[in-house]
Amino acid sequence: MSSVFAIDKIQIFSILFSLFIFLFIFSLVKNRRIREEYSLLWFAMSGCFLYLSLDRYAIDRLGDLFGVAYKPIILSLLTTGFIFLLLIHLTAVITRLSEQNKELIQEMGLWQCRGAASQAAILAIVPAYNEEGSIAGVISDLKNSGLDLDVLVVNDGSRDRTAAIAAATGQAMVVDLLKNLGIGGAVQAGFKFAARHHYRVAVQFDGDGQHLAGEIGKLLAALEEGGGNLVIGSRFMAKAAGFRSTFSRRIGIRIFQLLNFLLIGRRITDNTSGFRAYDRRAIEFLSQNYPLDYPEPESVILLGRNGFAVAETPVRMRERQEGSSSISGLLSTYYMVKVVLACIMAALRKPLV
Repeated sequence: MSSVFAIDKIQIFSILFSLFIFLFIFSLVKNRRIREEYSLLWFAMSGCFLYLSLDRYAIDRLGDLFGVAYKPIILSLLTTGFIFLLLIHLTAVITRLSEQNKELIQEMGLWQCRGAASQAAILAIVPAYNEEGSIAGVISDLKNSGLDLDVLVVNDGSRDRTAAIAAATGQAMVVDLLKNLGIGGAVQAGFKFAARHHYRVAVQFDGDGQHLAGEIGKLLAALEEGGGNLVIGSRFMAKAAGFRSTFSRRIGIRIFQLLNFLLIGRRITDNTSGFRAYDRRAIEFLSQNYPLDYPEPESVILLGRNGFAVAETPVRMRERQEGSSSISGLLSTYYMVKVVLACIMAALRKPLV
């Protein structure tokens, strides 16, 4: 008799607790403390526990249904399943919030852009993060290239004087991003600027002094003569003087080369090159769809999958003039795994154009 009474007490407590959770979530939603879409899992879980509390033999029946010998393990399985679903849901929410945060930071930077666009047809987009030692030389190199172009420095949340030095030259417009978005977010801000100011061509040009402004003409000639939408400046198309990257990076580039061939049927010799020229159609597309993290290899897949013509031309480069790469050591392995996954997913997605 005492055993039955104990079970009844536990059942009553379980029912009351399940009702409390259900009403508590209901109150939070009613008072706009939780949005409806985020409450559905909690309602489902509290409803499930309420059912299990009302039907004392439900766990036994579920155990028999799934062939579980020790029936209480069903509760652990339900709880674990709920936690996994909740974590997946939170990951999706965080991803969406990250995208919205990126858009907000870009728009604030573009709105406060220092300098005004001219009537030049070409925009040099220079993403820069902590490049105070090289940015003035990069701007001077671009302006003395003999090309009619505007220079847009996208300061990617630098902790040094990169933005101030770039603005002080009087030869560049500066988009000052309040937080570091990574190379993808910075370059996309440049594409948005180019699209809104109707530039015919955008040239991506690193802020570390690695690229040579004198080589831009090769990209522009290949863009015009080949009728492509994107031309990549390649260090590996021809034997030439100049810096050709480290041994470990060349291995990674070979892997991306094979991946490109398998996914879109194209052989690109220098997927990681950030020295590129884009036509108007590519500018408008990438202003809305540019990958966020280390985007050069993924953007090739993205453009190829959406019917854009991608070409290469041989160029010379030199070692970066200041600072060091953010991808080294174990980070390079993580980078490879992440980018390979991103490229595969980009190839599997339905084309956007």
